[in-house]
Amino acid sequence: MAVNTARAGLSLLIAVAGVLALPLPLSAQSSIASYTVHGSVRLPDGSGASRVNLRITSHTGFSRLVFTDDMGRFEVRDIPRGRHYLAATNPADPRQTHDPVEVETSRAFSGRLLVNIFLRYRVDETTSGKETKSTISVVEASQRVPKPAQKAFEKAVRFGANQEVDKALESFSESIELFPEYFQALAERGHLRIGKGDYGHAAADFSQALRLNDRYEPAVRGSGICKFQQGRLTDAVAELERATTLDPGIASTYLFLGIANVSLDRREAGRKALEKALSLDAALAARAHVHLANLYLKEDRFKDAATELDAYLSAAPNAPDAEKLKAVRAQIDSRLAKPH
Repeated sequence: MAVNTARAGLSLLIAVAGVLALPLPLSAQSSIASYTVHGSVRLPDGSGASRVNLRITSHTGFSRLVFTDDMGRFEVRDIPRGRHYLAATNPADPRQTHDPVEVETSRAFSGRLLVNIFLRYRVDETTSGKETKSTISVVEASQRVPKPAQKAFEKAVRFGANQEVDKALESFSESIELFPEYFQALAERGHLRIGKGDYGHAAADFSQALRLNDRYEPAVRGSGICKFQQGRLTDAVAELERATTLDPGIASTYLFLGIANVSLDRREAGRKALEKALSLDAALAARAHVHLANLYLKEDRFKDAATELDAYLSAAPNAPDAEKLKAVRAQIDSRLAKPH
């Protein structure tokens, strides 16, 4: 009975601490290295492709959207180390495509990498069924966003990159008013609202985005996060699992999926999701260590719990609940020191 009581106390403390300092579920993250990718996008006739959408992504969940200038040039700063994929779409002519483009920053000899992208017309409009990180959905490819709405969207993205959240929200709202079918703007506004704790309005944004495009992963993920924050854990798991099938490379999706499963006492599913989150982005998903520790305490695996807490405290020594977790760690040491 004494062992069970001690274990329950430890689990309870970590469970309470676990709701603190969750990583931001927004696409913006702090970079771990300083790289810049720059270059140009060219139309099939060789001229610069102005106002083209360019998204750079990676398997770690990094995602950044920028736009070419009037000469077709672009620059993406603060890129983390690793392999990244670039995808350009021309709202003025969605029939245009390009060969897959990827960059490996860790192999670069300097902090600036030059990439030029050449658009061409599709040979036919059929698809091979194969998707890559740079694949644009049929719905996105067929979109014709009015220029005023696109400009408002671009302005919102710039405000968001500068952490001017209120201005970004205002500009996203403007883009949606100008083009109510702008599901990307709805999803981006929803994620900003999550960051502000406005889960009700965020959920409404994601719901509307999914009515327009039910396979748009950022909206599916955002909807799952909202359900998680609202305590609808079973529904959250269903949404987050679907998000992982649409894009298996987003660490935050697996983090929330793991926490939801652990909360539902689905231990093995929770463990796998949390470990997956850490494998994709150990820095972003550092909080997974705390939830793994809590899970191990439930199973009397005190040494494993201690290892996870050590990993978290090493990754986030200034976490708001660091002292509480250190106290739990000391209790584990005390428990391990007792004769069995």
